[in-house]
Amino acid sequence: MKKFTLLYLLLHFACAAAAGAADFTFLRPGARANAMGTAFSTVEDDAYAVFYNPANLTTLTGLETRFETARRLAPGAPEGEVSLAYIRPVPDTEDKVAGFGYYAVRQGGGFSSDSLTFATGKRAVIKYFQQPVFYGTSFKLLSLRTPLKSHLGLGFDAGVRLENNSGLKTALVLSDAMFGLGRSITTLTLGNSYKLNDTLILADLKARGSYSEFFLGLEQSLFNGLLAARAGKGAALGGGHYLALGLGVNTLPWTIDLAWSLPWAGYNENSGYYGFNVGYRFGSRTFSEKLVGDASRQAESLKAQIDDLRLQRSNLESGIATYRVNKSMLETDLTMMQGRMREMETNLKDLQLQTLEAQYKKENPKPVKKYVPPPPERWPRLHKAAAGETLRSLASKYYGNPNLWERIYEANEKNISKGLPVEGAVLTIPAPPPADKK
Repeated sequence: MKKFTLLYLLLHFACAAAAGAADFTFLRPGARANAMGTAFSTVEDDAYAVFYNPANLTTLTGLETRFETARRLAPGAPEGEVSLAYIRPVPDTEDKVAGFGYYAVRQGGGFSSDSLTFATGKRAVIKYFQQPVFYGTSFKLLSLRTPLKSHLGLGFDAGVRLENNSGLKTALVLSDAMFGLGRSITTLTLGNSYKLNDTLILADLKARGSYSEFFLGLEQSLFNGLLAARAGKGAALGGGHYLALGLGVNTLPWTIDLAWSLPWAGYNENSGYYGFNVGYRFGSRTFSEKLVGDASRQAESLKAQIDDLRLQRSNLESGIATYRVNKSMLETDLTMMQGRMREMETNLKDLQLQTLEAQYKKENPKPVKKYVPPPPERWPRLHKAAAGETLRSLASKYYGNPNLWERIYEANEKNISKGLPVEGAVLTIPAPPPADKK
């Protein structure tokens, strides 16, 4: 009877402990992340991206380590947790960062969870859109232990993040794709964030099987980034509902994050989260150096804007001068075109008059004169020889051909002396031969 009583008590204790235990697979580490309701899939420049989205690791440019300790309150039994993140760029490889994460959760009654994550993140540029694409994968080892059994799971995470010039970031993450736990805990997260001046607004939609939940977060940068105030809808442990709040102190190379909760049902509710996170960036500038550098960059940016405005003013003045020159040239061209138009109007009137005259002449033609042929030439002709004339010159004069001199010689042999016409003699010039005999 005592054995049955002892067994009953053990089973009752185990069932009570199981009822008060939380599902550790829903929990995520990091004071900054929990202060923003774990809407962390699009947050960059934070080593805890190794637990949320390995694609964001590429935004870290130096060696960094972070440590967190936290406590969650639950109706059954409170639990404590610690986490560690270590990030460093991959040597001799551009735009590639590797990370390691350890997350441990402990709860009374022998419930515990340990996970190891090894992640890498890369960055590329879309050729046609000229926008960066961040992507990454991680290998995960998860151990879940209860008083009754233990599970060891192997799995992976994968994520991608896009952004545009307006400050909108979108991420898609497949996490906890585990094997060996006896059930599926694969989670799909769709996240969006938008930065408006110094305010970061975040929203993540997480789905696991038929269960889904919407997470909201907000971060406000203060005093040139020295402080950051945060708020979000937190992940509950054991069914409690609370609003997560947080404060970040950025005293580079050290960073400190605090997170706490405000229960919806009042401060007597045994639920909530309280965490503390500290990080160190090796080789980073101090906050004062960063502040001076930011001020210097802002001054350079303002100077560049002023120079750009001056250049725009110079270009505008040059454009005005060019416009005036073009206007003068256009006015000159207009004057010339107007002169040509008046000239064409005058030519048009002349053409109209010529058309009317031609039409009148066509309707009233002049009488045609009859052709009267000239009287035929009379041969032979008489020629009085002058001093210096020769038979050839006479043939050329009357016949147009000096080779016909023999015709004149035959008709005037008595008046020819030594091959020349006698001066003062009257010569008879016979008719020229027919045209076909010349």
